[in-house]
Amino acid sequence: MAFREWGATLVILYSFVILCPLADGYRILGINTSPSQSHVIVQDALMKELARRGHHVTMVSPYKEPEQVPNYRKITVPMDPWATDFTKTVFETSNSRLSMIKILPKMLRFSAIPVNKTLRSEEFQSLMKEPEGYDLLITGIMNDAVFGVSHILNCPTIVVCPNAPMAIVNSMVGNPTPISTIPNMMVGLTNPMSFWQRLVNLAGFVFDEVFTAIWKYYQQQTYEELFPPGQYPPYEAIRKNVSLVFLNHHFTKGSPRPYVPAMVEVGGLQIKDKPSPLPEDMRMWIEDAEEGVILFSLGTNLVSSSVPPDTLSAILETFRSIKQRIIWKWDTQDMPNKPANVMLTEWLPQDDILAHPNVQLFITHGGLGGIAEALYHGVPLVGIPMFGDQPVNLAKVEKEGWAYVLKHTELTIESFSKAIHEVMNDPRYRENVQRLSLLFRDRPQSAMDTAVYWTEYVIRHKGAPHLRYVGADMNFWQRCSLDVFGFVTILSVLLFKLISLSCRRCCKRRVTKLKSQ
Repeated sequence: MAFREWGATLVILYSFVILCPLADGYRILGINTSPSQSHVIVQDALMKELARRGHHVTMVSPYKEPEQVPNYRKITVPMDPWATDFTKTVFETSNSRLSMIKILPKMLRFSAIPVNKTLRSEEFQSLMKEPEGYDLLITGIMNDAVFGVSHILNCPTIVVCPNAPMAIVNSMVGNPTPISTIPNMMVGLTNPMSFWQRLVNLAGFVFDEVFTAIWKYYQQQTYEELFPPGQYPPYEAIRKNVSLVFLNHHFTKGSPRPYVPAMVEVGGLQIKDKPSPLPEDMRMWIEDAEEGVILFSLGTNLVSSSVPPDTLSAILETFRSIKQRIIWKWDTQDMPNKPANVMLTEWLPQDDILAHPNVQLFITHGGLGGIAEALYHGVPLVGIPMFGDQPVNLAKVEKEGWAYVLKHTELTIESFSKAIHEVMNDPRYRENVQRLSLLFRDRPQSAMDTAVYWTEYVIRHKGAPHLRYVGADMNFWQRCSLDVFGFVTILSVLLFKLISLSCRRCCKRRVTKLKSQ
């Protein structure tokens, strides 16, 4: 009996020691200056949930936050306007990979500018002077220069990646990317790959490395402006001082791949287990729609009012001809010639809308966040890819049988109407997405519970250095053992030559001996 009492006492003491820091909550700083608001939404979902669970959270980003959460402080540093010009550029190009490659350098330059502006802002400088300090820094993948903040605060860093890992993320923690089994995001291949497909995948791998080099060039410039060399750790050293990476990816949405312990999949992180109530006007618009509702959004990067007139006219006439009601994310207060069955809104709770059973179709540009939300809620798609990984994302979904993909350069009344009617009237699209939805949902823990656990784990264990993979600190030659193979090859050649030379000498002596007889 005494032993049981002593054991119970130990359990209570252990729980007190472990959970004591949570009595007042940890102090967590989030920074995400990504030009893509969809990237920030994923991280912000985690930050708000950490605040709900008792931590003191401060989030710095370019976007205002309408939701009020206890323990959650939002600091907004607005971004310089750029979206309108970028949207026009996208619509002027085709869906070809060459066009996307031409756009990428511009995107990479943009990604470094808001980091500099945010860290130099009065709001952020005031934040850094607060005496309490922080236990953890959480940031996104377009914010390498922000890593210097973790050095000032003397705290660990977690990175939230909004998609499957690319070379720029893998290099932070040394995550392997076998070229023979992991299709590159930009080439649109699926497993198993043939010889020729693996050859194409090699080209994708090379592109990824070039992309990473350009990205790091702009980020290093910004980092060294903000954190001068000599006073702060070198850029390459600070970007490898990452404790953990969260991937907004799930193996049911792509090829299974190897991960080091510092990589954790949390695909669908922004998706709520229980949808929030919709705004009253939106709720009534959806629930009063006898023929159902279609959600139409081109995401957070593309400005809908910059859609070319011919394309816009085709969309409007198609919507005018169908019975369903449409909710359209539109960035201005008015739309010329708007059909009566269309509701315009500058902001919409996309996840909460897709969760409503009266939503029958989602017309999307093909961002991974929207695809994950549609998959989770079992809503089929009409995809209109624009740039980046969107064509590849939608090609995979189309192959799975729950999306109809239409190039924006080929969008007419006839083609758009055909796409909508086919998905709405063919039950196979909805059956396929609902079957795959069960796979996506079937997990031991929700994405959010997983992310919260590992966030607190990193803080509890002071950055969790034991998760660090030794390969992260090796160069390419060492990590692939090319130096070892090279040494063994040279040694083998020398040994072969030595044996060959010895054999020749023996033979020569034997011949000489025979001649002398």
